[in-house]
Amino acid sequence: MEKQGEIEKGKANNFEVSFSALRKDVDNVLDFMERLKNEEDQNVVNVYLIERLRLELAFICIYVQLSYSDLDTMTASSQGVKDMLRSILNAVGNNVRCKYNMDHVLPSLTDNIDDCVSSCHHYTSSATMTEEQLNFLLLNLHHISKYYGEQIFRLEILQNVCGNVGDFHGLIVNGCVEHKIVEYVLPQLQYMADRVGRFIMYSFHSNLAHLLLKVIPIELEVIHICFTNLRASTSAEVGRFIKNLLEISPDIL
Repeated sequence: MEKQGEIEKGKANNFEVSFSALRKDVDNVLDFMERLKNEEDQNVVNVYLIERLRLELAFICIYVQLSYSDLDTMTASSQGVKDMLRSILNAVGNNVRCKYNMDHVLPSLTDNIDDCVSSCHHYTSSATMTEEQLNFLLLNLHHISKYYGEQIFRLEILQNVCGNVGDFHGLIVNGCVEHKIVEYVLPQLQYMADRVGRFIMYSFHSNLAHLLLKVIPIELEVIHICFTNLRASTSAEVGRFIKNLLEISPDIL
């Protein structure tokens, strides 16, 4: 039993190392794509391809973080990411690639995707995520729900909920909200992220009403905290969040 526990701990540690490296690579790729907008030869890059790459990166990270079990889907998605990034790098030319060190990032991203896809089949996602892991998951869920919310009208509410909860958790990570105020709600945020992630992976075209019944109460908890504990905050970031919450909440409720 003790030996088995050590094996499981080793698997978890290997996964955490691989996933941490993957997050860093994804951040580098996203930063590179933002910087492309200011490059003189930016017009040679297909804008649709860039947005598609952003979406696929978000899917890959969600698949890995929630230990998605469909190896064929994950392999196809990871291959798509590699092909799209190679296409973008070929379009911008050698000078831009060298400027942002992308010739190093591409093989690193490729290796870390493969490691994460392989290891997540031997690892069960943690019952408790770190705040950084949860924040990363919420950001990716918001990106995907925003994309599909623009394509499918019925998903707009889910987009708004993911956006609100993601922004709220960002305030926590950035230290704008006292941890003791929100400590009890953090497990609910992880539960919501897990439910939304599995909805996107397994039942995207069905059961939306059932999902909303699970996540809307968590949105209401966020609203309650904002209007009972944060309304008097002098933080400009908190103020902007509450203002946005006031504008969006009627559509959710």
